[in-house]
Amino acid sequence: MHRIVGALLLAVVVGGGGEASARNEPAPDMSAVCPCDTRADGEAWTTHGEYVVCVVAEARRQRVAGIIRPKQMRAAMRAARRSTCGDPLRTVCCIYRDDNDDVGQCRIMSANACDVLDDRLSEGEGEADDMGSGSCAENPCAL
Repeated sequence: MHRIVGALLLAVVVGGGGEASARNEPAPDMSAVCPCDTRADGEAWTTHGEYVVCVVAEARRQRVAGIIRPKQMRAAMRAARRSTCGDPLRTVCCIYRDDNDDVGQCRIMSANACDVLDDRLSEGEGEADDMGSGSCAENPCAL
């Protein structure tokens, strides 16, 4: 259940509807110009920094064009910085301390580290879910 809800929330922040951001300002959807998993031309991002540069440039372009407000521009940049995009070795890991934990902690880490953490937490009835690529700017681990 955590995995399904988290994936839906993640789609909103990175590559989805763009409705989540800090301070009730919707983050603009940058996925058409800067998709998370590959560049718009289908080639892989060479680095996380390359992805962030793409989002910053597009957010600034949209701001200058009057499409988005300054808070929305900053929210898009924040989401890009706090993402796995451009780094195939990293994943979004949602950490739940126990079955009563409705809001997990979002961490960017390797998939292997998330799996090891899941094994360790499972002994105490917690869990760690590998959510794949995305951002922790808005917590995708909230139910």
